[in-house]
Amino acid sequence: MNNQNRSWVPGLALAATLGVGANAMAHEGDGVAIASQVEPPAAAILQLEAVRRAAARYFDVDDAVADGYVDIGVYFPSMGWHYLKGSLLDGTFEATAPELLVYADDPCGGKRRLVAVEYAVPLDLSAKAPTGFAGRADAWTANTAFGLWTLHAWVFEYNPDGVFAAYNPRVQ
Repeated sequence: MNNQNRSWVPGLALAATLGVGANAMAHEGDGVAIASQVEPPAAAILQLEAVRRAAARYFDVDDAVADGYVDIGVYFPSMGWHYLKGSLLDGTFEATAPELLVYADDPCGGKRRLVAVEYAVPLDLSAKAPTGFAGRADAWTANTAFGLWTLHAWVFEYNPDGVFAAYNPRVQ
């Protein structure tokens, strides 16, 4: 199925994901996770849709690389491969400009596919979890191994654990 014919799939997955609360889990070696069972309010759902539209230009991993995202060699099962755009790494949260894109390997050997975005704010620039999406549903993680506050948003792959959960059991 080409990208044009499946353009409705991410929106459907996003809508299904938003109805499920999640316990946030941390990357390996992480510190404190701030967990939330709160469902995203309407304002956050609109923000997530804007994120999905903005990040859709990176479906092709080569487009992400051309725009400055770098494969940092960080892979976690049930999460994927992380691509960082270092110029975005600062003390602010901007929903439509995620610091990281998360890709999963294609089980058929094709290109990696975009499954999530991830936000990162250096711990030394923010003593507490950053203010992110509207409401209290986003679950930031204090990742002490990387020195970052992190937050995933599964806007391209349905996550039964919730849109803001760190891990997604559907991703290998």
